[in-house]
This record gives sequence, structure tokens and C-alpha cells, in this order.
Amino acid sequence: MKIYILRHGQTDWNKENRMAYNEKLILNETGLKQAELARKELENIDYDLVISSPFIRAKTTAEIANNGRKEIIIDERLSERNIGIIDGEPLENVNLTDIFNYYKNIEIEGAENMQDFCKRVWSFLDELKEKYPDKTILLATHNIVIRAIKAYVLGIPEDGNLRQYGVDNCKIEEYNV
Repeated sequence: MKIYILRHGQTDWNKENRMAYNEKLILNETGLKQAELARKELENIDYDLVISSPFIRAKTTAEIANNGRKEIIIDERLSERNIGIIDGEPLENVNLTDIFNYYKNIEIEGAENMQDFCKRVWSFLDELKEKYPDKTILLATHNIVIRAIKAYVLGIPEDGNLRQYGVDNCKIEEYNV
């Protein structure tokens, strides 16, 4: 199975370097332009399915980038990691190395811990491999979800820090799973 991972376009919170779980965040003007550029990049890529996070910013990115080519399937397991009380916090106020470390599995009030979060994303990927072994799938999702996907495909780094697996807004990456 081949997957193309598409991170959603920029939101104001991304621009402001804030932690962003909030499911109602929308693409800003830059994010809309990024999604249009992703659409152009995807014109030459043949995919069978599109699956998106239910969050507005990911769905909007999927809709623009897919440009009506395929039906968009929504799957809750592609939702961003719930980061609890640090949602909206400036990145400079958060120990990013610790909260993205798979082995430390830091507990944050109201948040999904890293290992449970990864299990959610990995079970989604296991199901995709079983249901669609010969398909090419476009996934529209979020940065922390992409970190978990890359840990699944590439392995957990020796130091456990999944932060190194992040991607820029609206970047498309290809993997064989």
C-alpha cells in the first residue's frame, strides 16, 4: 500500500507558533493558497482513496487539494492528538522534546498520552493495510498524526523523540506501508 500524507494548510495558530488541537481552527489566507498548491502537486498523482481528519482545517485542505476527484472519507483516528490544557499555548512555553517523546509518555492534564495516541494512529494504519493492500491512499491530517505515521513506517527514533518527524503545512510526503 502506498500513502501520501498531506498536512493541513496554515492556520493563524500555526502562524503564531501556538500548540493547536482546537478542532474548529480554520485555514488562513496562506493556508488556502497552500492547499491550492497541493492541488496542483496532486494533479499528477494517481490515488484511489482520500481519508481526512474530521477537523475543519484538515477537511478544507482535503477538499481543495482533492478538487472533487474522489469522495473524501472522514476518520476520527486521523484527528489531531488532544493536548489538553496546553492547547493554544505558545510553543516557547512548552517542553516540546518531552511531550513528543514516545518513551517518556508525559501526562498532560486533559491530554491523550503519546503512546495511546500512537496506538490509535497505528491501528488505523493496520486496518488500511488489511483493507486496501494494493491501493494508493491520500491522508489529510495533522502534524502530530504525521509524526505517529512516520514512527510506524520508519520506526521510533532511538531517543523516542518523534518531534524530528514533523512536516511543514501542506507538505505532501509519500510512503510505502
